[in-house]
Amino acid sequence: MNYHIECGRHSGIPECCINWFIGPWSSVRIFGWVWTLYWRENNKDVDVKYIRCLECIKGSVVMDIKECDCESG
Repeated sequence: MNYHIECGRHSGIPECCINWFIGPWSSVRIFGWVWTLYWRENNKDVDVKYIRCLECIKGSVVMDIKECDCESG
């Protein structure tokens, strides 16, 4: 089981954002200026509790995150 995928799904994060997080996001994190631009756009006018893909940022898609119990048990 991939924790990031399963917990993201349980939490209600869109599949496109999960794929962005486990894929291209790792490249964004290593470039400081790209990371800064990303966070500015991701949280513009909203308080987002997860890493959104670029399409969801452009479309202003924000999901309410449900609590996941993947780590319990």
